[in-house]
Order: sequence, then structure tokens, then C-alpha cells
Amino acid sequence: MTFGMVVQLPVTDSFGTDADFDLRTQLERDLSAALAAECAGECGRGDTDAGRMSIYLEIVPDPNLTLRVVKDVLSRLELLHRATVVLETRSDADPDDIDRRTLWPLQPAPARVA
Repeated sequence: MTFGMVVQLPVTDSFGTDADFDLRTQLERDLSAALAAECAGECGRGDTDAGRMSIYLEIVPDPNLTLRVVKDVLSRLELLHRATVVLETRSDADPDDIDRRTLWPLQPAPARVA
């Protein structure tokens, strides 16, 4: 089974500025190279809408490996603190049904009340 992953960052306006577009282009290039070097998936299309840029990663064989690569790229660019990374898993029964789970930032476990 392969997975998808989405890397999201906030942008300045609804559709971002020229600087936001340049950053997205750089991220797509850097992620493509890093993923290829680790055989950790492929960088697909990116878009900017509703105040955030999204970069779609495809053919992710091992989400843990891919997340490590993504976090490394984001750290080098000093963007990790602003990023959200979402794992997408398609249902075997219905390919249009996608389960999404936030991998980064880590979400605290809900407090248990006895």
C-alpha cells in the first residue's frame, strides 16, 4: 500500500505573494531531490489557496521515512515550526474515501479523566 502526504504552510494573503510562490517552488524542488535520494516518494503538484500553500507528496511507501525526510528539508529551511504535515490513506474498498491524519506537529494525547 502506498500513501499520500501533504505539506502545508501559511501564506501572506489568500493566494500568497510572489515570495510565497518562490518559497513553494523551492520547497517542491528540495523535497523532490530529498525524496528521490531516499526512495521515499515523489513530489507532486503544489497549490496555494485559502491562506496556505500545499505540496502534495505521492507514492509514499513508508510514511515514517518520508516524514523524516520532509522534516529534515523543512528544518534546513527553518520552516518546520510553521508546517503541518498530513498523511492521506486511501480506502481499499472505495478509492474516493481518504482518511487524513496529522503527523506534524505532534498532537498531544487527550487527557484521560478517571
